Amino acid sequence: MLNINYSPLNPMGAMRQMAILGAGNATVGSNVGDLDGNDDLGVMIPALWSSAIYRYFEKALTFRPFFDDYSSLVKSKGDTIYIPEIQETTVAEKSADTNVTYTRNVETAVTLLVDKHKYAAKLFEDIALIQANEPLMSKYARSMGYSLAKQFDTDIETELQSMQTGVSLSANNVLTNAKAEEAYGTLLENDLDPSECAWFLNPTLYADVVSNAGWTTTATAQGFSGGALSGEIGRLYGMPVYMTPLISSASGTGTEAGYIAHNSCVAVAAQQDIRVQSSYSIDNLGTRVVADVIYGVKLTDSSNHIKGIRFNQAS
Repeated sequence: MLNINYSPLNPMGAMRQMAILGAGNATVGSNVGDLDGNDDLGVMIPALWSSAIYRYFEKALTFRPFFDDYSSLVKSKGDTIYIPEIQETTVAEKSADTNVTYTRNVETAVTLLVDKHKYAAKLFEDIALIQANEPLMSKYARSMGYSLAKQFDTDIETELQSMQTGVSLSANNVLTNAKAEEAYGTLLENDLDPSECAWFLNPTLYADVVSNAGWTTTATAQGFSGGALSGEIGRLYGMPVYMTPLISSASGTGTEAGYIAHNSCVAVAAQQDIRVQSSYSIDNLGTRVVADVIYGVKLTDSSNHIKGIRFNQAS
């Protein structure tokens, strides 16, 4: 059982302890860095903040969960991953009384560098009162976590912009039946399995797809679920549909409005997901909190290995 010592000369000491105990993660720490000589505020804060920030970080991701994740290869050490691209083996005709001819493919590799270190930092004055107010603390945590998640997904979307194969829309932010069929046919021509692919659309294209009566009324034929009544999309042409505002709805020739991507189109690796550190600042009379993440992203799509299609604005 913990005893909370209250002093009329130092009420904040007891307030900090009560806030920490109320969070349900209380443990007794050392006195290092503690202004009042009671439980260590610096030890208590990271555990509370880490849980909240990581929860919103995972919730905000759109691109990262879909693509191949090589994080396990760099968790302990290293900053470079080589991903081999295996070429298709040539088939030849065997003639009687002749030796087979051996071919040797010159294989290539995609280099994934774990070279991105991003952080979100805030100074919280009177941290005890903030932590005692769970809804307020959650809003701050969500802001920091979402910022990191958004940056991760933004870097993936930037890689997708360099895909080799593109389909130009007939009009800006309008995905017609004909253009969707063209993209689907191109996908199949490049021997990509639709069950391993997904649509990623900007908000305007997404709304256009939801309201397309042709797709809504031919659900069985095209594997479409959802629609204007629910505002949700499950699958279109057998592929899941995702919406993200990170894809721009701005006009401009060559500007990407959406993608169909295979799950191997982008390689991602997080050497360190969310790390939260904090320290109390006497000068600021507040607690400095920093959340950071270390990761890398790399497009694997190339002219010899088409992994998806980008939709370009008409003008």
